[in-house]
Amino acid sequence: MAIEISGARTPFVWSVVIAGALAAWAVSFIFISLGSGVGLAISSPYSGPGTATMTITGAIWLIIVQSIAYATGGYLAARLRVRDHIPGPETMFRDAAHGFMVWVVGVGIMAIVIAVAAAFAPHNPTGAPLNDAARTAAAYLSFWSFMALLFGAVAGTLAGILGGELRDEDPEIFSRSIRRKTVVRVR
Repeated sequence: MAIEISGARTPFVWSVVIAGALAAWAVSFIFISLGSGVGLAISSPYSGPGTATMTITGAIWLIIVQSIAYATGGYLAARLRVRDHIPGPETMFRDAAHGFMVWVVGVGIMAIVIAVAAAFAPHNPTGAPLNDAARTAAAYLSFWSFMALLFGAVAGTLAGILGGELRDEDPEIFSRSIRRKTVVRVR
């Protein structure tokens, strides 16, 4: 005799969010390495593009990389999520939420890494204030980091919606997830 047990499940799945965040980190690492290699190959202290050109190019590259990385992670999270409810706006919202949470987890882990690195970085022993060039560089860094984070959040969310829509195109996926239940054998 078999007793079927099907308990209530939450529609939010942390495992696919973490998988998407790890995929976003991997894609980001690959593209940042590519950009660093190209940037170091074309820059020279003697000739070539100036620092302003390299700064703007690097900032635009950072935005592109974050958008591609979090779009990949959001898409992956939505495609891996099992749809176990009726389709419609609620499904689209949940797919978007998974894509957005990929971005949140990825940025949260990055913030922790940066905080730990900053804690162990050598400090200025003289306590001298920053000069204007350093303040300007910090302002540019803050602005372009904000833009990259914003584009990454939007890309992850929209890719989550797209991934969910493509997942829902195959009706066989839904029927397989419904048939999967926990069976407990009683003797």
